[in-house]
Amino acid sequence: MSIADATYDRAKRSFGAAIYENAARDAYTAALNAARAVVFDKSGIAPKTHSGTRSKFHDLLHGGLAFDANLAKFLSEGFDTKQGIDYGPEVAYVTREQRKTT
Repeated sequence: MSIADATYDRAKRSFGAAIYENAARDAYTAALNAARAVVFDKSGIAPKTHSGTRSKFHDLLHGGLAFDANLAKFLSEGFDTKQGIDYGPEVAYVTREQRKTT
């Protein structure tokens, strides 16, 4: 969880500096690392991939883990935004408004 906290802090700094692409990528990475921590805490499994983490996390949700549905949805949408930022061509620029919803 400490990695998630550090990455979230970096996302906040990037957001404050209006570097929204970095803020969006780091916010997703923070959420991913937090999900990995929850998966490990609840199951003892340490997924190594983005898709493996999302899959195991959603398995926990379907199994009854209480969690905000919007935050869980963020894992999927955040990954798509991150991929667009990193590999394009869909997302080359993220606005302040888009960052808030990603």
